[in-house]
Amino acid sequence: MSGALWKHAGGKGQDGYVVVEASVLLPLSSILILMLVYLCSYLYQGCFMVQAAYVSAFRGSRQEGNREEYVEMQLDELLGQEVLSFEDESRTIDAGGLSVRVTLEKNTPFSRLGERIPKLSASFRAMVRDPVTYIRGLRNLGRLGQG
Repeated sequence: MSGALWKHAGGKGQDGYVVVEASVLLPLSSILILMLVYLCSYLYQGCFMVQAAYVSAFRGSRQEGNREEYVEMQLDELLGQEVLSFEDESRTIDAGGLSVRVTLEKNTPFSRLGERIPKLSASFRAMVRDPVTYIRGLRNLGRLGQG
């Protein structure tokens, strides 16, 4: 009777064919799903790091005084909102008189396998400008163009 439960609907004696197919398809589909989750998290973290570098560099470029502390505070706030994370990132903040550069790097789980797999990195540079002077300059250029 137990052999009859595994037979094909036609009853031609194909015992266990469902078990063999499932033993191949289930692990393959599980691996595929895990790889897609990893790829999506990799893309998410890359986009999130670029956004955090851009926003913090832009906000720091408008800040007067000690820009590095302000950019560090902005990075802490922005990166604290990250949902998925592989590891902690390494930060480099370069706040000079003309520009603010923020560089973020993060290892992925596969970075440990070799040098062929690069780190996840993002960098952005914003020019320092005084908003009031910038807006006045644009208005003056508009007046010159009209007159």
